Amino acid sequence: MKIWSRYLTHSMMLALGLVIGVSLAAGIPGSIAANPKPAYMVVSGSVVGGADFSAYGAKAGPLAQAAGVKVLARGQVTVMEGEWKHPQVLTVERFDSMPALNDFWYSDGYQEAIKLRAGKFNVDFIVALEGM
Repeated sequence: MKIWSRYLTHSMMLALGLVIGVSLAAGIPGSIAANPKPAYMVVSGSVVGGADFSAYGAKAGPLAQAAGVKVLARGQVTVMEGEWKHPQVLTVERFDSMPALNDFWYSDGYQEAIKLRAGKFNVDFIVALEGM
């Protein structure tokens, strides 16, 4: 009888250890999700004439702020190597995560804001990438 109780106690401890281990392992993705990788949006293009972007900024600005945007760089481009046909303005923006960037970009509000810059900004490219 004593042997059986030792075995049961040992088995219960192993089972408890397994449950705790699985629970901790299941928590790892959650902890990674709590500290997601940042995402970056790079925009290249040119302003058409003296276009007024106030309506676009009024609509897009609060949406971008709510998504956690931080403008890291904006200005004229100096090509150091290679060829870039239209090096006008380049903007680099940081978002908290790729899901935050995607939520912002694909939101109904931002899709409406895009229409407000039509004909005022010629887009060369807009790309998004996940940081490290």
